[in-house]
Amino acid sequence: MLSILRRISALFQWNKKSEEAPEEQPQDISNLQSVHGVVTSLCANYGWINKSIFFHTDVVCDNMPVRIGVNVIALVEEDETTQVLNAIKVKIMNNPLDCKDPSKLRKKFCIKYVTHVMQDNIYVSNGVSFPIHLFSGAFRPFKGDLVLVAYSMIPGTSYINIDSVRPLSFQNMQRACITRLDGRTGVVEHCMMFTLDSLHTLSGYTPALYDVVNVIAVDSIQLPYSWRVVSMIPADMLY
Repeated sequence: MLSILRRISALFQWNKKSEEAPEEQPQDISNLQSVHGVVTSLCANYGWINKSIFFHTDVVCDNMPVRIGVNVIALVEEDETTQVLNAIKVKIMNNPLDCKDPSKLRKKFCIKYVTHVMQDNIYVSNGVSFPIHLFSGAFRPFKGDLVLVAYSMIPGTSYINIDSVRPLSFQNMQRACITRLDGRTGVVEHCMMFTLDSLHTLSGYTPALYDVVNVIAVDSIQLPYSWRVVSMIPADMLY
């Protein structure tokens, strides 16, 4: 019964903008949209989705190989100068026609970015919120993180039931160097941002400039970076 009540709570919070949700996300990413599509053309390092959305192959999650005809979800922005639609993240999805489970055929997915995290709720783009217990990551999400939301429509209504939320993708990097440190924030290998306010590491260890570390990072909009380190362990720690 408690599980049902929690899902009902998530359902209604999805369908209305919460008055408590702060609008803290930078204006230049407020127009990002999650789009379902098919790769319609492909060159060496770039391609097109639905013949109208441009993407570079280096924005494809998990380094998955891309081919024409594959189903994808893309997080898309419009170039203000050229009006060209650009995908900043592309997630390859399994073909639903290959799925034998009818319940999974009704499940839909979208990409959202976290705008704020309260004690019990996660707020994502467009003011949508859901209970934090639906998040499956082994860490607390942070503002800017990209998440993959699985949901289903309730037959005969316009309501949406959120089934699960998980990080969009992970990246592991061994023996990486901390290349910048500024107070409680820093950068690994000039491309991955971290903050001590959300970093998981060994008790008693404080990151220092030029430390060599092993890290796990997630897709996150931390301009000008697109990854956030969630776990960091010194590579040469003696036991």
